Amino acid sequence: MSRATAWLVLMAAASLMLRLSMAAVAQEVSPTTVADQPSSGADVLRKGAEGGLGGPQSVGPQLEEDAAKRETVSRRPHVDALFQPIEDSLARLKQMYGLQIGIDYQALYQHSNKTFLGEQQGSSGSARMFGKWELVHRRTKNAGSLVFLFEQRHELWTELTPAQLGSEIGYLGITGTTFSDDGAALTTLYWEQSLAEGRAGFVLGRIDPTDYIDILGYANQRTTFLNLSSLVNPSIALPDSSFGFGLGAMLTDQVFAKGLITDANGSLTDIEFFPGGSEFFTYGEIGWTPSRADRFLTNVHVGAWNVDERKKAGIPQSHGVVVSANVTINDVFMPFVRAGWSDGEAPFYNKAVSGGFLYYFPQYRDLMGFAAAWNDHAVRGLPDQGTLEAFYRYQFSDNIAITADAQLLLNPALYPSEDKIAVFGLRTRLNM
Repeated sequence: MSRATAWLVLMAAASLMLRLSMAAVAQEVSPTTVADQPSSGADVLRKGAEGGLGGPQSVGPQLEEDAAKRETVSRRPHVDALFQPIEDSLARLKQMYGLQIGIDYQALYQHSNKTFLGEQQGSSGSARMFGKWELVHRRTKNAGSLVFLFEQRHELWTELTPAQLGSEIGYLGITGTTFSDDGAALTTLYWEQSLAEGRAGFVLGRIDPTDYIDILGYANQRTTFLNLSSLVNPSIALPDSSFGFGLGAMLTDQVFAKGLITDANGSLTDIEFFPGGSEFFTYGEIGWTPSRADRFLTNVHVGAWNVDERKKAGIPQSHGVVVSANVTINDVFMPFVRAGWSDGEAPFYNKAVSGGFLYYFPQYRDLMGFAAAWNDHAVRGLPDQGTLEAFYRYQFSDNIAITADAQLLLNPALYPSEDKIAVFGLRTRLNM
């Protein structure tokens, strides 16, 4: 699908949603009470945790987090007013039909001070439409929903995208996670079912495994860090979007367990049903959190994974374990740490350790973060590699965020004559 066709599909879908909702213009949406309004970034994450089984970047939590941000104090109400008619229409759509829609656009530009192969910059944009349609037991804690995400990723004004920049400058990793030029994609389309009054549930269909694996509340490539080593544990051989099944449950008020099985040969752009046959990625996890609503804010868990041999791709079987934790102090300071070990050549790295923090500014929801990571490559003979990353997200208005990001890449594995490379980036996000 061409970029122009993808844009037409997005615009047509948006127009349809607005027409449906405007048909109900006379019906008012119940106003949010002052008591319901989130007062901090931590409260916004609490709202997000109620949005589904996945992590902060998954569809349900992202919808809830974006909606919660609009209920807090804004720097520029006059800018927010420009988007209000669209948001009111989308709110009516949810009220009448149980269909919650989100639309956003992200753009990222990155520039490095050194290069290995020649190029020093990358840029990319992504237009997304994502939603959650409650079709069974609507407005109850046992709702069943159809969840979807359609996106179009494209390069902007540079030869490379941020997802390609790492290898170009000699770094074995990704400096701009998901900012690629893969074109149009149906990233997710699955059924999500809540059970036991919201204490358990499952997902079934085309899923993004990273939405459910080793989740900590600080990690969202659209709103926090950009480097893959800062966002996830790269000792896990994470598959791309694919068909799979996942389930999770609160075993007690504070102890949870979850598991996932999915196609090991997933692809963002090619929708095929287990093209390699019975080659699976499996993951299991058990952990502790003070409550389900706080699972993004404070979470300690251990997980184990296995990926089968992929014969056509020539990748041997691999397996590993992870230990991860984060805690939120006074609703503003979130330190986190991850560690992982693996055996096999499927993941980027066989050993990975990372840690850092987020700080939520109480007013206007500005956010800053710092992360440090050390990785031991799965490919023998390459040196250990380190990554430092810091960002500041400026909440220009309820709908627009601007993030400045800086990364220091230590001992870049593909550029042995250099001991460090700096990468600077600027990301913008507009959401409705």
